[in-house]
Amino acid sequence: MTKIYTLLFIILTCAIQAQIVVTDADLTSDSDVTWTNSQEYILDGYVFLEAGGKLTIEPGTVIKGASVPTTGDNASALIITRGAQIFAEGNANEPIIFTSEFDDVNDPSELDNSDKGLWGGIIILGNGEVGVDGGTENIEGIPSTEGRAEYGGSDNADNSGVIKYVSIRHAGTALDANNEINGLTLGGVGSGTEIDYIEVYANKDDGIEWFGGAVAVKHAVVSFCGDDSFDFDQAWDGKGQFWFSLQDEVSNRAGEWDGSEESNLLPVTSVTISNATFIGGGSVSENEDGNDAMRIRDAAAASVYNSVVIDFANSAIVLDDDFDGDTYDRLVAGDMDFSNNVFFSFGDGDSFETIMDTDGADASVLLDILNNNDCVVADPIIGGISREADGGLDPRTSSTLTNFDAAVTLEDSYFDAVSYIGAFSNTNNWALGWTALDEYGYFGDLVLTSNKETEIKGLSIYPNPTSGFASIELESVENLDLTVEVRNVLGQVVANTKDSVVSGNNTISLNLSSLRNGTYIITLSLSNGETSTRKIIKK
Repeated sequence: MTKIYTLLFIILTCAIQAQIVVTDADLTSDSDVTWTNSQEYILDGYVFLEAGGKLTIEPGTVIKGASVPTTGDNASALIITRGAQIFAEGNANEPIIFTSEFDDVNDPSELDNSDKGLWGGIIILGNGEVGVDGGTENIEGIPSTEGRAEYGGSDNADNSGVIKYVSIRHAGTALDANNEINGLTLGGVGSGTEIDYIEVYANKDDGIEWFGGAVAVKHAVVSFCGDDSFDFDQAWDGKGQFWFSLQDEVSNRAGEWDGSEESNLLPVTSVTISNATFIGGGSVSENEDGNDAMRIRDAAAASVYNSVVIDFANSAIVLDDDFDGDTYDRLVAGDMDFSNNVFFSFGDGDSFETIMDTDGADASVLLDILNNNDCVVADPIIGGISREADGGLDPRTSSTLTNFDAAVTLEDSYFDAVSYIGAFSNTNNWALGWTALDEYGYFGDLVLTSNKETEIKGLSIYPNPTSGFASIELESVENLDLTVEVRNVLGQVVANTKDSVVSGNNTISLNLSSLRNGTYIITLSLSNGETSTRKIIKK
């Protein structure tokens, strides 16, 4: 009987892992197709879902792109054309994964963040307004002779379906030089489309790129892309909240934001983004002239609120001023705002005067906006920044921050009203459970989380950074025992000590001279239950 059950298990397992090859002939205008999580799907070439077609993808489904299509196409990609709809709704426990045919999704070590461009990507095309002469265009990454690749129209409320809890990995095959497919390409996609909880990991070109339209994107994770993380062109009239990007040595900008390409620069749009956390290439960047946080040009306008921008090799904000009506002029006209943002660690310097670039125009206007709208250049005390799968990445900011105001609440009902800056609250990393970053082991639990009701009073640790010795100052209401633990960014205790404090002010010496240079987390606990956590840098 045991042998029979074993045989049945093997048969069922093989059935669950069965692969279905999908070619362009399999999806038509008459299609109403469901891809189930009991199968694995292989995209072979350019697969178009034509106008009128509907594709539903179950939670937990894995779709892979062939690297060398048998069809003779340059790449494998899923293209949802104008008038078609996709309903890919995963969940936090069962994401929908698009990846390479070489990716064993059950083996996190199979591919890494250097494996880019192994297949094409996902392209969604709609009937939204597009800022190009004539109002329509063929999407990049697909041969210009392909008529089904056209996007654009007059309906910015167009509905192309739902994308939710979807992870797109190792994509970005190039059609030819400077004509690659992005992880997720949105051409003329309307605001009736829902995109929430979307990841692009290790794409060869941009992570997410919009070409016109008005679709909004919430909860987006883009990491290790070869070009820009979030790129919009051709008068995208959308908005976004809770965007996180992490860049590596080859990445370009977190945001490359362009306006209309139409000869009269219409339609004129202004994008609003709130609660972003942009982490640049920093010291590992090989792109010192292009690793800016945000470059805004071609008469684009963008307003950024409640965001954390850190660790870029070049500038924080670059505004072009190449012609009358360009982005700088839109800033002067009041079409742009930067409020309640924290900037830190830029190759160009450590003040607003040095980390912004207005293309030779008068910088005082942008300086006034930054200085008068609760923007600061200060350490946001991020839990940990690591570009290796070592548990050293925690993009949440410390709950002990006091150097900026609470989040600005936006009037637009699309934006969730939250009390924190950055893409994540201090207690919730919403990217856990469904992203490649989590599955591959990048994330750790490293953020400083002080309980304000029990926080040790009068606490300071100095000097910080320190070359070896630091002093801990604190207040106590009685004679108590004190425990000090020092952890590295992986959470490992690398030093600890116990001491006693007396009623009143206390100064205690802390010796870190035996530790390697780097960032450490110090946790202090008094025997009456009061605790506090601080970050210290050894150099």
